[in-house]
Amino acid sequence: MQAPGTANGRLLDIRGLKTHFQTDDGWLHAVDGVDLTVDRGETVSVVGESGCGKSVTAMTVLKLVPMPPGRIAAGQILWQGRDLVPLPAAAMRAIRAKEIAIVFQEPMTSLNPVFTVGEQIAEVIRLHEKLPRRAAVERAVEMLKLVHIPTPERRVHDYPHQFSGGMRQRVMIAMALSCNPRLLIADEPT
Repeated sequence: MQAPGTANGRLLDIRGLKTHFQTDDGWLHAVDGVDLTVDRGETVSVVGESGCGKSVTAMTVLKLVPMPPGRIAAGQILWQGRDLVPLPAAAMRAIRAKEIAIVFQEPMTSLNPVFTVGEQIAEVIRLHEKLPRRAAVERAVEMLKLVHIPTPERRVHDYPHQFSGGMRQRVMIAMALSCNPRLLIADEPT
């Protein structure tokens, strides 16, 4: 069975993607002509040396590259046949976490230190699933349990600094999975 709006179950089709950054020395071509497809049920790995553009490619798919200084210079990012490149910010917010989620490389810079991990997971759930606060926190506990956080009923009220690095990474995985996205982008989550 193929996904709605896709040919042969294709979820993501990146064509000729170029992401450039304006620097004091001119334009830096961080991503320069990436072609990549991801079909439903498929796992795709992008391997390369540090600084080759893997993370920038992932950030570009979700349009999380700061613009300026960055810009999508060329290409298409087809999500279930729909080009994400021209979409306005509001339309991208509806797609992020709900349809396409990301596990960022460094959880300490991705988690807000002034909110509990439960509040942060619940916020994503409330935004996209339209659940009341209590139900969203209950789902956050379930997600922490899913990623093997011990005593999730208690830990949901803890702050990021109270978790080890590996546990913070699992919190990020729980957050990314909380809305059952169709595509999960993992930027070195191990």
